[in-house]
Amino acid sequence: MSDSKSIRWLYRQFPDLLEKGVIDAATVSRLKGYFGPEEKAPDYNLAFILAGVLGAVLIGGGIILIFAFNWENLSKTWRTILSLTPLVFGQLIYTYVFFRKNNSPAWVESSSGFLMLAMAAAIALISQTYHIDGSLESFLFIWMLLSVPLLYLMNASLPALFYLVGICAWSVNVSGSESVYYWFFLAMFVPHLIYNTRKVNSIRGNLLGWTFVVTGAISWLGVMEFGLPLFFILGVAFSLSVLYLVGDRWYPAARGLAGRPFQVFSVIGIFIFCMMLGNEWPSQTAQLGHWVNGWNYAPWAGKINFLMWIGIVVSWVFLMISGYRKEGRIPPFAGLFPILVFLGSWIVQNYGSTVPIILANLYLLIFGIHYIRRGINLQNMTLVNLGMLFISSLIIARFFDTDWSYVVKGVVFVLLGLCFLGVNLLLSRRLKAEETI
Repeated sequence: MSDSKSIRWLYRQFPDLLEKGVIDAATVSRLKGYFGPEEKAPDYNLAFILAGVLGAVLIGGGIILIFAFNWENLSKTWRTILSLTPLVFGQLIYTYVFFRKNNSPAWVESSSGFLMLAMAAAIALISQTYHIDGSLESFLFIWMLLSVPLLYLMNASLPALFYLVGICAWSVNVSGSESVYYWFFLAMFVPHLIYNTRKVNSIRGNLLGWTFVVTGAISWLGVMEFGLPLFFILGVAFSLSVLYLVGDRWYPAARGLAGRPFQVFSVIGIFIFCMMLGNEWPSQTAQLGHWVNGWNYAPWAGKINFLMWIGIVVSWVFLMISGYRKEGRIPPFAGLFPILVFLGSWIVQNYGSTVPIILANLYLLIFGIHYIRRGINLQNMTLVNLGMLFISSLIIARFFDTDWSYVVKGVVFVLLGLCFLGVNLLLSRRLKAEETI
């Protein structure tokens, strides 16, 4: 009953229940002490925010299209004036909102989003007008750097979403050593993420969380060196585990998969990663010096990536220790996943890849069984189906690596389907039986 809407509904029933004598004042006091103070409903409507954001985007796009009409026939002076007009207009609106409407999320988000788009249009149009040499990477770099204040002046998250997508696009387009500047861009965003993801079931927090993990995963592929496979896979393992551990603290009472972006993404990532390692485990020939200084990157860039890698490992150690001290437990599979990858990588270097491949498949099998068992105990059919999906995917994927006949494979698939239906049927009957008690 941690859902604020349910608590508000319950508290609204108290006056009627007291009047009819169903409960007394002492019971009301105990219930309020148990559930805590009532959270006030926000004084805004999500529809107004979405309408404001969409309106800002459409207006910005419409102005750019209007300017594009007969653009080549205009003089440089008129091009400059028209290029800067949306930016000046956006700054005026933003200033008005900052001083007069900063308590209205619809005004804050729409004005901030419009100003960020106007900034991009001004940079691009001025560069085109005066034939300033540049590239997509330099445009994104300047635009994202100038947009950082918009994340914090009024705590607007629409620019934050644009920012995450922008630095992600920059990191995958820029080549070589310069890509590590992504970590500095990300560091400027993290305070906004922390501040806005601590509320359970916050729409803003959920959007930021999902955008962060998706763009972060893509950017990781653009920043890290593929020439260092062991460095790469260990970094992925520790990062996925850290995401789960952080999400376990930030979203502990969130309901539904959409409200737990860090945990869901981590579990999906571990599943995909285990499927890959269960087929082929990469080896590593580079020495420690390559880890510290980079393989193809410049030494300064390699050192930055190495420091980030060390920071992720230290964060994992801290979260594991503090989580155990606070709750007396650690998430067994997501938390211990880096240990499996580290152990398997060590075995590969010394004894070959056969045993690590077996360990990865066994880990994924136990992972699926864990979710089935947990789902049954919690009577959560989503967790049960998730565990069945893990096991089925593992079996199906490994069947393609065998020479068994189609008949044998077909029988196994039928048995898997029957298991799915049987487990769901038993659990649904149990749920119905408890509802009737």
